[in-house]
Amino acid sequence: MFGADALTLYLVFLVFAVGGRIALHYLATGDLGIRTVKRSAPKIVRFTSVLLLASFTATFALSSLDAIGVVHPQVDLGEAANMLGAAISLAGIALMIVSQYQMGAAWRFGVDQGERTDLVTVGLYAFVRNPIYSGVFLFLIGLLVLLPHVYMLIFIVTAWLSIELQVRFVEEPHLRGLHDADYEKYAEQTGRYFPRLTYKSGR
Repeated sequence: MFGADALTLYLVFLVFAVGGRIALHYLATGDLGIRTVKRSAPKIVRFTSVLLLASFTATFALSSLDAIGVVHPQVDLGEAANMLGAAISLAGIALMIVSQYQMGAAWRFGVDQGERTDLVTVGLYAFVRNPIYSGVFLFLIGLLVLLPHVYMLIFIVTAWLSIELQVRFVEEPHLRGLHDADYEKYAEQTGRYFPRLTYKSGR
């Protein structure tokens, strides 16, 4: 039951937060919005890309294996926790969908160092610089509640590490290079993944 629920939520995530976003972006712009990592990219860019892909592949595989009875939860948290985990994951998926929509044409999966995009500071982005990743974290936490297993914990920690590396060493330097003082001011006013306790009114 736990694995089937986790797998169902994973499929919802893939269909709506990933596939759906790519499809909508293509319909609006004629561009899939996917920026693959080039062989000439710095090692940190290639490393984080591989680590992120591996961690999400692993969490999906674990959910699938549990759904068919090969792997089982190591702790029985009960039906209430099952419902809570599903609610957390769904909230994360919803947050991802809204955040991606609010990025509009600036949305990208990956970074092209030679491409210029607008700095989005409205909607959820007025409070958090990376609400899409905030949604990803909620989604993964919900999966862990649904499927409490040490391997799931390890894979989620790996996913968190890959996102941290991607944000701090790839995306933020790219945005600083594009928007300079505007981005620095924006970063001072907003949290990376969660709103600051004291918020300064925007630009």
